Order: sequence, then structure tokens, then C-alpha cells
Amino acid sequence: MKRTSLTTAVIAGIAGVAGISNMASAVYLNNDGVGSVLVYPYYTVNANNTTAITVVNTTSLGKAVKVRFLEAYDSREVLDFNLYLSPFDLWTAQVVPVGTGAGVYSNDNSCTVPALPKTSGAAVAFSSAGYDGSVTTQPNDGGPKSLTRTLEGYVELIDMGSVVNTDASTLDAISHSGGVPASCGQVVKAWSGGGYWQADPTVDITKVYGGLFGSGTIINVGLGTIEGYNADAIDQFYAPGDLVNHHSTPSSLTPSIASATSKTSYVFAPAGAGLTSTLAVTPYPVAVDAVSSLFMADSVFNEYWTAGGTAANSEWVINFPTKRFYVDPFIVTGAGNATPVPTLSGPPANRPFDVKFTSFAGGTSCAAIGLSFFDREEGTSSTGVSFSPLPVTGTSLCYEAQVVTFNQGKLPSAVLGSALAQNISTGFNNGWAKIDLYGASPANHVLTSTASGNTFQGLPVTGFWVAQLVNGNLGGVLSNYSSLYRHKLHRTCTSGGLACS
Repeated sequence: MKRTSLTTAVIAGIAGVAGISNMASAVYLNNDGVGSVLVYPYYTVNANNTTAITVVNTTSLGKAVKVRFLEAYDSREVLDFNLYLSPFDLWTAQVVPVGTGAGVYSNDNSCTVPALPKTSGAAVAFSSAGYDGSVTTQPNDGGPKSLTRTLEGYVELIDMGSVVNTDASTLDAISHSGGVPASCGQVVKAWSGGGYWQADPTVDITKVYGGLFGSGTIINVGLGTIEGYNADAIDQFYAPGDLVNHHSTPSSLTPSIASATSKTSYVFAPAGAGLTSTLAVTPYPVAVDAVSSLFMADSVFNEYWTAGGTAANSEWVINFPTKRFYVDPFIVTGAGNATPVPTLSGPPANRPFDVKFTSFAGGTSCAAIGLSFFDREEGTSSTGVSFSPLPVTGTSLCYEAQVVTFNQGKLPSAVLGSALAQNISTGFNNGWAKIDLYGASPANHVLTSTASGNTFQGLPVTGFWVAQLVNGNLGGVLSNYSSLYRHKLHRTCTSGGLACS
């Protein structure tokens, strides 16, 4: 298919000028928001929140999409299923509380296998089987075993292939007529006993062409607040010559964000502060390293608003979308180029992370970080900056998806209701802050390509800042407000002391 993305066009132009022949097969993070893999950095059903997700198929082809919900401690799967989008389709689902955990339902008509409930009261519950040791394929990882672990996490959507009519008229079955697919029952039956996909998942499935975009929305009906974000979009996830069929059973743990067949990445990154950004074209022997390089950053920046004349709170979501492939002992796949010397409690993980996920401190894999903050007039603390109260491992981030709060000092967090939160007491009501993902652990937080020598500093990260102002009922009007802003990142890539190339 012909891509019209501005990002793709710009990079293609640069590739032509530079004479880089492998650009067409490189994976990249599409800042235009359209791709073949989508990462939704956070969902929560805590503190009376629910979370809605959407995905849009911008193409004239049908789509087979893997939908995967992951919990926040160690990114173990809590629910997987397949979604089948008709051409130009939009699908939406809602994550809601179910019992002591979370679950999902969809009142959308697009086909899923298994079929999802249509109402909140019937929502399918997320499962603890991926981490509680009840199945042999996913041993207990040392973290909590209860369903409360599913209350917060994040989401991956992965394009598995285009749906056509070659053998079984599957595209006709998933296509809408009068707002309803012709036969979702056909695609459900295809994965059942004796079904054509159970026998051969390649039937009516052709190569991946991407063209997906999506959003996440955190809603608190009681407060009247809503915060929305765009999903991160990874494009050219599969190499153009990839002839492997990636269409898998609804319960399969593949494909995942580590399943890329494009093992070369390109990222715009300077070699240091104040230097001109360079297009780093980096081949890797392991696919997940290429994906991780897209998210690598040595610093995270954003603002905070707290207290003042209103009940204002600020919370940052910090998500490490590929972390499990470096720290989970049961799924590490050779990612990372070396084993570092551990700096925190626990066995060493693969770079760029510090230690493997273990039962230490209730289930953690902690990475040392640095913190700094300022008010709106450049004021800052003259003493050391740290989380308050300190986690048992010092100033560190210990989960795959977590929350950083400002001037709260309590759990759960006030806005997102996170039980995996650390607080920064700034002494200022408003200002901005920096999380240093490199300087506090320079020996460990690097990702080096053995094929090119390119070295990215920091950790693979994404996320956002949520600000909420609660005034309550003023003159008969509910006067609560919220907003969401994506994090700003700084990237550094060097090769032999020079800028990456």
C-alpha cells in the first residue's frame, strides 16, 4: 500500500539523499500516530476511574489484530484476544472494575474472538493465570498473585495481517452492512474445533500493511473528568520481505512487541546536549532491541501543578514498554548486549535494565534514577531530591508501568488511584521536573548494538502527565477540570565517542 505519512515521506527523502539502502526495512516510532503496533501506556480502574480504548483501521483492507492487556508490575498478560476490523472500521472497548480486579467489555459491533460482552455488568474479568503460577506455561514471577494486580496496567495492539476473501470469504464475514458485520459467528467458528483457522491460520490472511491508530481515555464519571491520549505507533514492525504469517490463536502470547522482523531501527538523536540530531540507523541481532531503541531516552521532562488556590494534583505515568524482555526470568529472549553488574537488590538483568523481576519487596525490578525539579521562577531544592517515602531500593522506578506523584505522599494516588506510586515533595506548588534515566546508573542504562556500535543512553520509556483540579460544586455547577500532556524526552546516541550514524 502507498504510505502518505509525513514522517515516512521525510525519512524516505533523507534516506535517498544519504544513500541508506536499508531504510525501507527499518522499524520506527511514527510521530504521526499511524502504524502496525500500538502501545497504550496506561489503563486504570482505581479511584472510580474507567478506561476506554479505541483503534481505527485507516486502510481499505480487513485487519486481524492481537489485543493484549498487561498488568503493571511485570507486564504479564491478563487478557488476550483477536480483533477483526473491516475496512475503515473503528473499534472501542471499556476497561472497568470486575470483582476485586478489572475486566473489559465492548458495545461495538466489530468481530472479536472470543466474542466480548456488550455491557459493563457482564464484562469479562481479567485473569491472574499469567502470573499466579496456576498454569505451567507462565510460572509465578514472584509478584502478588491476587486479581488486584490487574487494576492498572497498559495495552498492546498488534497487526497480524490483512483479511481477504481468497478461500473462505472472511473479509465479507467481518465487513459491516447496516452497521453490523455479516457474520462474526463465522470467524469465531473458524477458531473452534474443526474450524478453518484452527487447521490453517493463513486462510484468507495476507501480509501486514499497518495503518492503525488509536487512543486511550481515562474517565471519572463522579468527578466529571476525562483525560485522553494518543497511542504510540510503531511502523514497519515487519520487514517488507517478511513472508511469515503472524496470525495466531486468540489465546496466543505471540505476536508480541518483541516479534518484529525489522531488526534495524531509525531514531533521530543527538550525541549530547546541544548537538544536532542525527538519524541513527542501527541494526540489532535481536528484534526487541530494535524496538527498545525507538523508546530510549536519558531524560523525561514535564510539568506539575499542585495545591495553590484549588485542590490540584499532578501525576506522571512512566511506562517501560519492552522491559519484561530484559527482566522477566521466564521470557528473557537474549535481548540486551551484556549482563551488567547489579546496583540494586536482585539478580542482574540484561541491559539496559538493572535487575530481574523477583519477589523482593513484593515483586519488583528496580532501576536507579535521578530526580530534579524547579518552580516557575527557576527555584529548586538545595538538598538531595528523592522519593518520599523512599522505596526500599532508594530512588528508583520498580515496575513496568508506574505513577509518580507530586506533593501527595500517600497511597493510593489521588487521581489515578495507583498503588504503584512514588511521591516527590517539591516544596513548590507548581513548576517542572526531570527524571534522569541515565546518570544515576551510567554503567547499566545503555543499549548498544554489537553490529554498529551505536549506543543509546537511558531506558525505553513512554507516558504522560495528568493534571486534575477539583473545585466541587460552585453555584450549582460541577467545577472539576482535568488535562493530559505527553512527556517530553531527551535522547542521546553515541558511537565511539561520536554521533551515531
